[in-house]
Amino acid sequence: MIELILCHLIGDYVLQCDFIAKSKGDNLYHMFVHCALYCVPFYFLFGISLKLLFVFATHVIIDLLKARYKKIDYKTDQILHYIVLMILWLV
Repeated sequence: MIELILCHLIGDYVLQCDFIAKSKGDNLYHMFVHCALYCVPFYFLFGISLKLLFVFATHVIIDLLKARYKKIDYKTDQILHYIVLMILWLV
């Protein structure tokens, strides 16, 4: 589980510059770039796999809900990301 948390922290914070963080809600290309970069650490754990696709797809959905559609706040965003990590850990 620690590896998954580290992947999340690296992907969501280290690999996301301020410009992408601010523009991903208005620009779908920037959202895609962020979600693709988010998946890089997970690639080293899973390789090309359904788990990696699951990480990408759920990250897109969760971040769209927060950044573009403003349906969830930061706390809910993070809770949902950690639920995804728990699912990956259990599978």
